[in-house]
Amino acid sequence: MLKHPRTIVDMVSARSSSHDPAYIFLLDGTAASESRWTYADTAERAAAVAAWLSSRGVGRGSRVVLAVNPSLDYIAALFGTMMLGAVPVPCFPPSRPKELDRFHAIVLDCIPHAIVIDAMYDAQIEALQRRLACAGIDPLIFYIDELDTRVEAVTPAPCSPDDLALIQYTSGSTGSPKGVCITHDNLMSNCEVLSRSMGPDPNRVGLSWLPPYHDMGLMGTIILSLHHGWPLVLMSPLHFVQDPRRWLEAITDYRVSITVGPNFSLDASAEALDDDLENLDLSTVKEFYCGAEPISAHTLARFEQRAVPLGFDVTALIPCYGMAEATLFVAGKRKGRRYNTVDGPDGVVVSCGEVDSEHVVRIVDPESDRLVQPGEIGEIWVRGRSVATGYLNRDALTDAVFHARIDGEDADYLRTGDLGFIRDDELFVTGRIKDLIIVSGRNIYPHDVEASVVRADPSLRRAVAFSVPGDGTERLIVVAEAPTSQISIDCRTKLADAVRSSVTSEFGVGPDVHIWPRKTIPTTTSGKVRRHEAKRLFLADAIQGVLA
Repeated sequence: MLKHPRTIVDMVSARSSSHDPAYIFLLDGTAASESRWTYADTAERAAAVAAWLSSRGVGRGSRVVLAVNPSLDYIAALFGTMMLGAVPVPCFPPSRPKELDRFHAIVLDCIPHAIVIDAMYDAQIEALQRRLACAGIDPLIFYIDELDTRVEAVTPAPCSPDDLALIQYTSGSTGSPKGVCITHDNLMSNCEVLSRSMGPDPNRVGLSWLPPYHDMGLMGTIILSLHHGWPLVLMSPLHFVQDPRRWLEAITDYRVSITVGPNFSLDASAEALDDDLENLDLSTVKEFYCGAEPISAHTLARFEQRAVPLGFDVTALIPCYGMAEATLFVAGKRKGRRYNTVDGPDGVVVSCGEVDSEHVVRIVDPESDRLVQPGEIGEIWVRGRSVATGYLNRDALTDAVFHARIDGEDADYLRTGDLGFIRDDELFVTGRIKDLIIVSGRNIYPHDVEASVVRADPSLRRAVAFSVPGDGTERLIVVAEAPTSQISIDCRTKLADAVRSSVTSEFGVGPDVHIWPRKTIPTTTSGKVRRHEAKRLFLADAIQGVLA
């Protein structure tokens, strides 16, 4: 192994002679269907992808959209693209019409040399090509199913830490997709940050069902496990969504010690644990990172209540904070301690732990660009090696977001757009600046309202809150999804009354409550509620069969 690997390509090369297990993919979400690669297998398959792409003209600096289904082939395509010095652009497969629109927007933004995708999406690709022709864009199309392993091998291109490693598009909970330009040094730095957070463990085994095109799924599992050298068990997010118990069964079957998931996945898992606890063992889990969306103390407590009887150690839960613009990880709870909470003005706020020494975090008044008083809420600004270089093709936005200056300081900071405060050296995140709701002079954070809705009735699992103009003031709108596809008028009325009572008592503001059909509240690919899109649908009266 190279003494000091400096890039992800170095890491693939350094581990290429190892026959230890690297990636284990569960084809149907269960251990009975596993397919596994060693590090040697991974390097060999990645080299085959590199040769295949090179034979068709893909080379150093070429942008390559990776829209392969979650699989081992996705990993080979990722590392194979990097071996050429080309730049992978991880992207979801456009399986539905609305996803094709976003896929089209990403392709228009990054103008790739090639798209690597599964052949099952050939109809969507044909539709995409017709739309791209109007803009004069004609990328090469590679179907991963047709990978030609007979192509003569190529020598990996020279790669330096400052080279662009990948373009990570933001998940799109607000606004249009923006491509974050991440270097190899950014990736290596963030892996080192996470290494300090996790500490050493020679027997570590990881598990992820997260989409490989999401920053937590990509950087926080696939790349991190390569960097650290521990095996990673993977399954498709579809298999998790269909049956969250599969996640817990995989923890049991593979004696998993580290796994990750956003807040909603803990809710789903807690619900799965309500049904059947037989043959589950969560005692091996030492690190359970929870991030990617606001973290609910209620959700954590609910999960703990159901998981502890299965051997789960509550100190394994690690609420954390990060974003694609900082590669991934910024702060997380220390290992071996229980997470902290504080009572905020609108409910309990969960600590995201201590900021790693690699980062500098400041809490700033977003209007004056001055530091707030200790303990006060302000915008979270971040500086450090993991901070990306900027947004693709957006110079003005890059300057505003990545080169912010605190009044009286010369250093550049990343403006996160998140609100929070620091207490006892721990970071607490309270919401997003753009999402802040102001009603009757009160500042209300939508995720606090949404958490109140879920607490109002155990059958409610998803809600969204936003404001709309009223008669001289803002109106608070709360939308909850019906728990079943068929719901009576009496049940609807009871749910609406429970939600209205819960929100009014907690926030002192009476909301307009609407019950929408199941699966109609829009979300990102990682499960975050898309509040701005939900508001647009509400104002356009676009949801059929709305129960108000």
